Order: sequence, then structure tokens, then C-alpha cells
Amino acid sequence: MSTNTTTAAAAGTREWRSRFPTVNYLNADYGIKSWLLTKDHKRIAILYLISVTFFFAIGGAYAAAIRLELLTPLGDLMQSHTYNKVFTHHGIMMVFFFLIPAIPGVLGNFLIPIMIGAKDLAFPRLNLLSWYIFMAGGVLTFAALLFGGVDTGWTFYVPYSTNFSNTYVTLAGLGIFINGRRKFPSTPGMAGIRKKKTIMIP
Repeated sequence: MSTNTTTAAAAGTREWRSRFPTVNYLNADYGIKSWLLTKDHKRIAILYLISVTFFFAIGGAYAAAIRLELLTPLGDLMQSHTYNKVFTHHGIMMVFFFLIPAIPGVLGNFLIPIMIGAKDLAFPRLNLLSWYIFMAGGVLTFAALLFGGVDTGWTFYVPYSTNFSNTYVTLAGLGIFINGRRKFPSTPGMAGIRKKKTIMIP
């Protein structure tokens, strides 16, 4: 049974490639595993695009909740401490998981090798690892928001982010710190060293 399934899948792949004879980053390989283990800079850029779009949608939902709350002077939709959490969550999602990684993660990965005529970015495995670190930080931060949230503001000013806070500041801060390691595990950083090395290699 499994042999027949494999044969049918191979036949389907051959038929697909016969219709589209030019092999590119979209049809070079198929399946979730081929995307999660890819070293192709274009596929990694698309992984970043999907990820930052997801975080943008979450941040946008928080923004919509804020605007609905501000329609009237009274707290119709949420109480004041809940509003502080929603405002903080909106800032965290938009700043740390959309604004900062969107341009270098999506456009940088996709366009830099094409613009300079390189086959790929330098250190492609490091490039994929950078996306996994980004996702790990996003999962931890999102978990902190689901467990009860953070009410310190996205800047995490003291004393709001110290022991005076009864929210999940440490977990959210850890997620943002891990996300930051994607760019700055060392000088000049994981993201920067790939792009600089790609451009400098003749």
C-alpha cells in the first residue's frame, strides 16, 4: 500500500514538473519538511514573511481592541489594568516581532543575493537557525501573553518591570531577549554577519 502511495506521489510530482519545467524555489521540493529544513534564502524569506504576518495580525487585533475601547470615555470594553496589558501586547508584537525583523528578514533575505548576483546568502544554515531563534522568542513571548500578559508597556521601564509587577514580565522579556540573539549573539551579529559576508565575498 505504501509503495503504491509513493509511486502515485512520484508520478504526481513528475506531472507537476512537466507542466512547469523551470525549477525554482517554490517547486524545487515539496512538503513541510522541505520548507522547515531549507537552506534557500528565498524560502527562508517566505518563512519570515509568514511569521511576521502572523505577529502583525496579532498586533493589529490588539490595536483594534484599543481603538474600540477609546470610542467612549468610559471603560466599556475592558478595565484599566486590562487596557494596560492590551496596550503593552500591541507594542511588543508590533515592535519586536514585526517592525524590527520584517525588512531584514523578508526583503534582506530575498533580495540581497539577487541584487549582487550571489547564489545564496553566506552561511545558509545560520540563516535558517536565525529564523528558528526568531520563532522560539516569538513562542515564549506569545505564551507570556496567553498566560496572563504583561502590563509594563512595551519599553519595560522600571519600576513597572521589576518585582512590583505581578505579570509575566520575565517570560516576555526572555522571549524578546532570545529574539534579540537572532541579531546580536556576537558582534556584528548573526543577521548582520551573513549579509555583510555575502556582499564582501567577490
